[in-house]
Amino acid sequence: MNGNKLLLGFLGGTIALIASSESAIAFTLDRLSSDAEMNALMQDIAFVAEGRIGDRSGAATYELDLHEADPGFPQITDQFNWQSGITEAFELSYNSNSNQVDFLIGDRLLSHAYSDPFSDIFIRTRAVNSGSSILLNNLELNGTNLGEKSHAIAAQGGLDILQIGDIGEDFKLTGEVMMNWEKVPPTQSRLAFQIKIADTGDTPPPKKDIPEPGLLIGLGFFSLLGLRSRRFCKES
Repeated sequence: MNGNKLLLGFLGGTIALIASSESAIAFTLDRLSSDAEMNALMQDIAFVAEGRIGDRSGAATYELDLHEADPGFPQITDQFNWQSGITEAFELSYNSNSNQVDFLIGDRLLSHAYSDPFSDIFIRTRAVNSGSSILLNNLELNGTNLGEKSHAIAAQGGLDILQIGDIGEDFKLTGEVMMNWEKVPPTQSRLAFQIKIADTGDTPPPKKDIPEPGLLIGLGFFSLLGLRSRRFCKES
């Protein structure tokens, strides 16, 4: 009897959790090897959020920007004083009702409205100077941990590109970014990341699926149900 109550309780909780996650999306992930591969997949770029070392909050240039496919149409920029080895939280979100994009790093917020369609996110990190690297880690999309990172190390080619597919109309991407360098800091875009939001058209989807939370819960339930059934058979 206790076992039946436990099973019914688990079933009720499972149904509630699946119902609460009906809007969850099964994201897909892939690791790309080059800019050429990435550019071949992108049919149209909706917008790009970028963080680069610049001149580290000097007056001559910028460290943060938000722009369309062609920088300057328009290009929203801001200053940021990057520190080597210091982790900074970031958030990039899109609201399909208002077309509003918000790009937040530390206490700096860049915002603009973009209306072009999109299907995928490309997270690109680049490190050029010897001894430098950049890491985007602890990535979450709409509250789901992706279990992946984008980590460019100059000594290992200096480029890393992570593709996230099937992202839906609205999204919120969060994570942490850390730049590292030795002695003299790099300048401009020699240490940088771009988050490119693009439409891939009819290109094949990435390879690694992240299933919906409801599916994982359902599988767990049916596994428990199977164990319960086998136990009942043994007791009969």
